[in-house]
Amino acid sequence: MTANPNQHQVETGSFKPKKRGIRAFLTHQTLRRISQIGMASFITYLIIRNYIVGENSAVTTTSPEAYCPFGGLETLYKYITTETSFVSHTHLSNVVVLIAFLVVALFFRSAFCGWLCPLGFLQDLVSKFSGFLQKRVPGLRRAIASLMKKGARLAVLDRYLRYLKYLVLIWSVGGAAVFGYMVFRDFDPWSALIGIAEFSFTPGLIVLIITLLASFFIERPWCRYACPLGAVSGLLGKLSPTYLKRDAAVCTSCKLCTKTCPMGLKIHDVNTVKNLDCVTCLECVDVCPVNGALEVKIGLPIIGK
Repeated sequence: MTANPNQHQVETGSFKPKKRGIRAFLTHQTLRRISQIGMASFITYLIIRNYIVGENSAVTTTSPEAYCPFGGLETLYKYITTETSFVSHTHLSNVVVLIAFLVVALFFRSAFCGWLCPLGFLQDLVSKFSGFLQKRVPGLRRAIASLMKKGARLAVLDRYLRYLKYLVLIWSVGGAAVFGYMVFRDFDPWSALIGIAEFSFTPGLIVLIITLLASFFIERPWCRYACPLGAVSGLLGKLSPTYLKRDAAVCTSCKLCTKTCPMGLKIHDVNTVKNLDCVTCLECVDVCPVNGALEVKIGLPIIGK
């Protein structure tokens, strides 16, 4: 008879001990939520201030758009070639924030996406709210499960839809370089979100609404399929010395890591997590019940799944 791997973990005492006191509070997820709330609060302050003082006609350091790293990427070509000018709706601060973003991506992969991005945080909130409702509204969980089952045939498209964000990246950056303005801005849910106080109806607002509705059923749909900034951080993440390592020798194959991953990655199937879509949220590390089964490692950049 094959030994129960979970029983083996209990006998060897390798399950993580229950944390108490301040250690129980200071998990990766607690720190991540504090970081996300802090960034969201800062951006909300800028949105309100920018609307009140009426500086919507130009991007200044009081504008939320001045702190978008993707704006820096879109304007970088024009700034380098002209040395003085930027594409519309961008500022020198966009380039500065872009540089900081690139440094973070090189060392910590897509940590910006998982720990700081306000749009990612908003999608997380909607998904958490969906889970809350499913536990308390009779029949809702069953209805959503039935709907997802009917759409299971589309799941085969998931791996192909994830390439869409790279096409969006090429189109938005290439268009800005060729035409001298942000061709992606009108369709950008982030631009719609920071301009929501202006009550303007744009294609970006439609994309934002679709993204939030989809977040009731799929975690981080924008991040998975369409975010060009996530595409950049994912590509740079391949060069990062930081990665997740799964030790198959002690892993119990409980699949909690895969079940909790907001990006839908099959973490239990790989030994090294270097997937381009990983947002470095570390939810899988926190939920893993076994010591040493899943850990953050720092070493030479490697290519893996």
